[in-house]
Amino acid sequence: MIVAGDFGQLPPVNAKPLYSPDSTVSPIIHAKQSILDQKNTIGKIIWQQITTVVILKQNMRQTAETADDVRFRTALTNMRFAACTNADLQYLESRTISKRDNRPNFSNLEFRNVSIITAFNAPKDKINELGSHKFAEETGQVLTSFYSNDTVADNAGDSQRKPKNVRGRQTVKLKTTLPPNRQQQLWDAHPSFTETHIAGKLDLCVGLPVMIRNNEATELCITKGQEGRVAGWTEATGNHDQRILDTLFVELIDPPKTIQVPDLPRNVVAITKTSKKVWCMLPDDMSLQITREQVLVLPNFAMTDYSSQGKTRAINVVDLNNCPNHFSYYTALSRSSTSAGTIILQGMDAHKITRGIHGSLRQEFRELEILNEISRLRYEGDLPLTVRGWNRRELIRSFRVWK
Repeated sequence: MIVAGDFGQLPPVNAKPLYSPDSTVSPIIHAKQSILDQKNTIGKIIWQQITTVVILKQNMRQTAETADDVRFRTALTNMRFAACTNADLQYLESRTISKRDNRPNFSNLEFRNVSIITAFNAPKDKINELGSHKFAEETGQVLTSFYSNDTVADNAGDSQRKPKNVRGRQTVKLKTTLPPNRQQQLWDAHPSFTETHIAGKLDLCVGLPVMIRNNEATELCITKGQEGRVAGWTEATGNHDQRILDTLFVELIDPPKTIQVPDLPRNVVAITKTSKKVWCMLPDDMSLQITREQVLVLPNFAMTDYSSQGKTRAINVVDLNNCPNHFSYYTALSRSSTSAGTIILQGMDAHKITRGIHGSLRQEFRELEILNEISRLRYEGDLPLTVRGWNRRELIRSFRVWK
C-alpha cells in the first residue's frame, strides 16, 4: 500500500489529522468512543505502523527561475511551517491587487472568468451566482435555469404513512412530491445548503465555466474537480412541470488526456443527471432528507481551498481574507505555477502565517525526516540490522540508539 500527501495542506474534513496528539485522538479504542472517534484512532494506529517514508523534495510546480519566483518558493516553504518572514510578507503584499504601478490589476483580461479560490462555501456560492450573470451579460446570452427533481422519503418529514412489514416481502419506502412552498425553498437555497453541494437550480448558458462534482467516469476524465465549459444540453420536464437537465455536454479544460466520444467534438463529454439522497438545510434551520435528481456540476467562478487541492493553475486568483489558518493559505497559494500568475484579493492576516505550527505537527515533520533517512539508508544497504521496529516509535528509537 502506498499513501501520498502533504501535512502542510488542509487537514481532513470532519476528522482529526493523523498526527493528532494522544490527548486529542486516543491511541487505543474503548467502548465510550463514538464511531468517528474510533475511526480516528484506527487511522492513527495504522499510520504509526507505516515506517517506509520517501519525501519528494523537488518542486515540480513552481519551476520558473525569475527573482520573484525564487521569492515565491521561499515564501511557500516558510508558509508550510507558519514561519513567514518580513521579506515573505513584503513579497505577498506585492502580489495583492492594486491600482499602483507594478501591482496586479484584477481588471486585466487575463484574469477574466478565472475561478477564485476562497475558504468558505458561502462566498463561493455567491461569487458563482454573480459570475454566471456577468458571463451571460458579457457574451450576450440569457441564462437558462434548470431545476432539480426532488422527492422526500415518507419518514423524512412530509408525511405518508410508513408501510408495514409484511413477512416475505421487502419493505419499500414510499416517496412523495414536496409541497410547492417547501420545494421553492430548496430550489432557492445555495448548493452549500446540501451536504454534498448538489444545486437545486443551475443557471447555465453555452461557454459557462463549470466544475464536475462527481466521479462519473474516470476513463473519460469525468472526475470530481475537473473543470470545463458548457457545450450544450438536452432537457426534460420535472415533477413540478419545471425545466430539468437530462444531459449536459461539457467541453473539458486541459484534461489529463484527449477524450474522443463518438459523434461528439474532441474533449466534449456527456454528463447525465444522477439521483442522490442528501440532507438539506432549510431557512428555518430545519434539516430535511430528500432524494435529489440533478446533473452534478456547479458554475466555476469560485472554488474552495479544499476543491483546489491537486490543481496546478497558470493564473491563480486567491481570496485569503477568510482563510482560517496557514494550511488554507498554503493550499490556495501553492496552486500557482508562477509568481506572475498569482493574484491575491483583499488583505490577509499575517499572524496566521508567522505564528509557528503546533507541536504535534512539528514532531510529525521531524519524525518523517528521520524515517526518510532510514528508508534511504535501507535502500542503499547502509542500515545495520539492529535498526528495526514494527512501528514508527520502535524503529526511530533503535535508529537513535545506533546513531
